[in-house]
Amino acid sequence: MLGNRQPTAIPSRPPAGQPVVSPGGAKRAIIDIGSNTVRLVVYNGPPRAPVVVLNEKVNARLGKDLGRTGAIPEKAMRTALSALARYAALIELLEVESVECVATAAARDASNGPAFLDAVRGFGLSPRLLSGEEEARASATGVIAAFPGARGIAADLGGGSLELVEIDGEVRAGGITLPLGTLRLPDLRAAGPLKFADTVRKALEARGWADGSQHSRGLPLYIVGGSWRALALQAMRVLNWPVDDPHGFELTATEALRLARQFEKGRLDDPDPRISSARLNTLPDAAALMVQLIERLAPSHLVFSSWGLREGLLHMQLPAHVQQENPMLASVAAFAKAARAELDDAVRIAEWTTPACRDSNADGDLRTAASLLALAAQRTEPNMRTEEALAWALRKRWIGIDMRGRAMMAMAELANCGTTEIPAPFLRLAERADLDRAIGWGLAVRVCRRLTAGTRRALATTSLTIQNGALVLTLQEPAQALYSASIGKDVKALAEWLGLEWRVDAMGGVAVEG
Repeated sequence: MLGNRQPTAIPSRPPAGQPVVSPGGAKRAIIDIGSNTVRLVVYNGPPRAPVVVLNEKVNARLGKDLGRTGAIPEKAMRTALSALARYAALIELLEVESVECVATAAARDASNGPAFLDAVRGFGLSPRLLSGEEEARASATGVIAAFPGARGIAADLGGGSLELVEIDGEVRAGGITLPLGTLRLPDLRAAGPLKFADTVRKALEARGWADGSQHSRGLPLYIVGGSWRALALQAMRVLNWPVDDPHGFELTATEALRLARQFEKGRLDDPDPRISSARLNTLPDAAALMVQLIERLAPSHLVFSSWGLREGLLHMQLPAHVQQENPMLASVAAFAKAARAELDDAVRIAEWTTPACRDSNADGDLRTAASLLALAAQRTEPNMRTEEALAWALRKRWIGIDMRGRAMMAMAELANCGTTEIPAPFLRLAERADLDRAIGWGLAVRVCRRLTAGTRRALATTSLTIQNGALVLTLQEPAQALYSASIGKDVKALAEWLGLEWRVDAMGGVAVEG
């Protein structure tokens, strides 16, 4: 049976002192039979930061008539079963090692849900019907996997239901599921805004969340779900946001409330072209629900997550030590490896540059990731290096990094390419002090890679330190031939950025002073 395949074994923990990033390669799949869409996602890459290799969905709308008939419509069932037959065939062709098939609100609530799941089993799949609490827990786990240590409330809006659960670095007990999915919202809103607000209030009260969650008031609200991601895309367009990936996009509660009230009114004048027509139709209803949640849950700000139920299910399969890996390093390492840039090399460069990097301990993993991208950029065409490195830092979906981290990584890449001027949009993502610090990282990496070519022997026989207010490059005898006038310019640029004098010490005397 396809759905009974066991997760592929994850390699054991590497020896102490080595980077803890598990290798990838095993294909894993999640089939998500939701109330609105039926989706197949196939992943490979590092287990801690899986990469999507296939993502297909069909808008079957299984839960469309649940509020009126209590059953899945025959046409919707045929559409879903046709898609699932294709998914089962694709899984075989792709030789997927691990498959998990789950069904949520529509199959759970429909009178003909059991008959539908029996039909799904006919394709060799083993669908698992998630309870509302299990659905909430899996979605919240996906949020924590994407944002390690996240505290607040995870809110997942699907076609048939809304899940709310508190998170505090882990999923807390007491998550709830409410019949407020996007397929139900049009009917609920048809009675008018006051009646809709009262419906949401009563739904929360009935589950013990009359005033939201007392433990999580004033903390972030982590937003999950396709309709809310569409809202994020539209908000980014309205705000002319410098990053176009909605994952990790943040809004203050005040700004989110303002935009949601604007979007709930209906047709948008200038919709983001990336929003599908189906999502565009649900956006006003999703915005109206967001207004109610902000007013009742009183979050500090909203964080949009592209990781939810499916990624949560994958994360649950992992051994504890893999779950504890840094997902940002895992994802950057897997990407850079394709460009023949190795994590071990980046770790050595980060260690070599540490003495010249202010507050280096605070962002050690981020510096390592920036070093990795700098190495990867050197493997591309010279006329494309800066452009590609910036695109990787700002536009590629990294997990476990916020907008501040993206901007710092991008600024480090610019400095590695010799540019220290901060683009104005970066100042919307990070503080000037953070960007200045990232420039120092990039200039230090530039010195290191141009001097040593990242080779172990050169790194071992050279060093960069700060002594008595001066930046000192020390060259042991085997490495003295590596020094050149252009390297001196790089050292000088870094020293001037740090506000220091500089010199180069060779074994037996001072080679250069600045």
